[in-house]
Amino acid sequence: MGYTNKLKFGALILATAGSLSAFSAQAATSIATKNTEFTSANAEQTLQVKAQSWYNPTMGFTGWTHHSSWGWMKLKKGKPVTIALETAVAGLHPALTVWSRPQKKGWVPVDYVDSHSYNQSNDIYASNVQLTDDPAKPVKLGKLQMTFIANAFDRDGMGDMLPEEFDQSMLNRALDGTPGKVSLTFTPEVNGVYQFVVGGVHPDEGLSTTDFHPVKVTVSFPE
Repeated sequence: MGYTNKLKFGALILATAGSLSAFSAQAATSIATKNTEFTSANAEQTLQVKAQSWYNPTMGFTGWTHHSSWGWMKLKKGKPVTIALETAVAGLHPALTVWSRPQKKGWVPVDYVDSHSYNQSNDIYASNVQLTDDPAKPVKLGKLQMTFIANAFDRDGMGDMLPEEFDQSMLNRALDGTPGKVSLTFTPEVNGVYQFVVGGVHPDEGLSTTDFHPVKVTVSFPE
């Protein structure tokens, strides 16, 4: 009898902990100054990124939110879109990830994410994101959902052997014969907002990892 009670008590503790976790607030991280809307009339932009911002060994191989740059666009389902990255900076290998991101009432605005880092190949979800600039008066922003669509990085010019940590099935290593370029084409499955992040991965030796470097981003919208 006592054993059964202990089990029930333990289950209650676990259930309570789960409930607290589910309803705990997540602090919003603003990307407003690094988040650019792309449209058919504004389809080409030069963004600034750090050389290890998309996949950083010192961050558990995640991306750095504020060392990367962000873009977003409104798309219609069933019409393929291509995002192309190009840089003239020798030794910089650009990379990107695309997510679908609902922007209905009650969802976190597109200028906010939930962390200072991101996973390049996963869905991102937070149920209770709050703006905590004033800790005494937090502002509830709502739910955040970013559904992973695709990713790609520039594999050209990295040498004969790509380090093992980069050789993962969820990372799309793109080879087009030209270092400093990569493109990704996807077909939206739903109408709505799609957000992408641009950064750098595994830079050549000697390239600064503390400076920001320019990457030209071009979105080819369907006609």
